Amino acid sequence: MPEKRDTIRILTLNIEYCASITRGYWQYLTSAWKYVIPHNVNAISNIARVINKEDVDICTFVEIDGGSFRTLHGNNLKKLANKTVLKKFHFFPVRKILNLVNQGNGILTKYDITDTQNFQLVRHGEHRALSLSKISVNNKIVTILTTQLALGKFSRKRELEQITEIIKKINGPIILTGDLNTSNEKELQALNDTGLIRLETPKTFPSWKPKRRIDYIYYSKDFGVLKYYVIDELKVSDHLPILAELRWK
Repeated sequence: MPEKRDTIRILTLNIEYCASITRGYWQYLTSAWKYVIPHNVNAISNIARVINKEDVDICTFVEIDGGSFRTLHGNNLKKLANKTVLKKFHFFPVRKILNLVNQGNGILTKYDITDTQNFQLVRHGEHRALSLSKISVNNKIVTILTTQLALGKFSRKRELEQITEIIKKINGPIILTGDLNTSNEKELQALNDTGLIRLETPKTFPSWKPKRRIDYIYYSKDFGVLKYYVIDELKVSDHLPILAELRWK
């Protein structure tokens, strides 16, 4: 049973299928084969090392593979669980292409996962989902949400409308994480209107020279924030991870 403490340390990362595009846009061409072909994945070991070093309680991921040809049919969440103290995990499928690709969202945590739901978001060509996990923390149920929004503005608007309606129906503490693919305040206002509080996190994309703030953590008024930061040393994708330490009020 996890030790009781009055804080939650949560890390969120777009893992980019462990393609390790970390040096420049040119790698999207030279490393594109990694999106479908098996390759040596040092990224998993590097992520696990940081999880253990940073004493993380909960990790959320987008663009993670749940087991396909490109991972030699290994679930990347299970691989991380085997290398860290976080043993509870759940994979949420978003897009599957035969046995080549099994893309999705995921949660990895030391807390018991009591319930999960995967909401497929409205489609305009791209597969997206809002993934919900209920976890038991100090005898309290916390809802963890993670998502990746579309690249197109019109699609994001529809997705955010759907997400906000889901959030409004949730009772109790909430933490929302993900790659929202926008820093436009007008677009993000929909989430602000739910009552969730947004961390003003540093820029995370691209990982080699961050210029855009598109990865976020939101939390309900049940929490206060102690600290949050980008982990610059963990360069395993074209995004940098964000870690936040939240305190129960």
